[in-house]
Amino acid sequence: MIRLQSSDGRLFAVDEKTGFMSTLIKDIVTDLGVTSEPIPLPNVSGEILVEIVRYCRYHKDDARLSSSVPDILQDDSLIEAWDRKFMLMNDGKMLRVISAADYLNIEPLVDLGCLAVAKIIRTLSVEEIRQRYNVVDDFTPEQREQIKKELERMK
Repeated sequence: MIRLQSSDGRLFAVDEKTGFMSTLIKDIVTDLGVTSEPIPLPNVSGEILVEIVRYCRYHKDDARLSSSVPDILQDDSLIEAWDRKFMLMNDGKMLRVISAADYLNIEPLVDLGCLAVAKIIRTLSVEEIRQRYNVVDDFTPEQREQIKKELERMK
């Protein structure tokens, strides 16, 4: 068993297959061996690690994810129902899951999360995206005008 410790001190025990879905954890275990000491994950809270572990346990035997990963970003019909349901969470939590998956180097989860966000934002206006994701508009009016001109030339 591999023991993981979240940033808030919560401990998680996972089998090797589950843990090795994370390239970071796999590399740590490969380099150091399995010890009784937990692997500290300072960038992942317990709340988010619960979700990460749940995803990895579900997919640990999924050969599709470990070998030739289908490009879900091109064809989201390849996403199974469990994954669709898994990503039904509030925006803040979803972004923290994606960030943690990136830190842990769990590529299929990063791809799934990015697709979920892309599906949300493609229906929103620029202003709605800014409001929903707290994106500051720090362009000057002159910069905005320049961007509009460049976009027009690209059409």
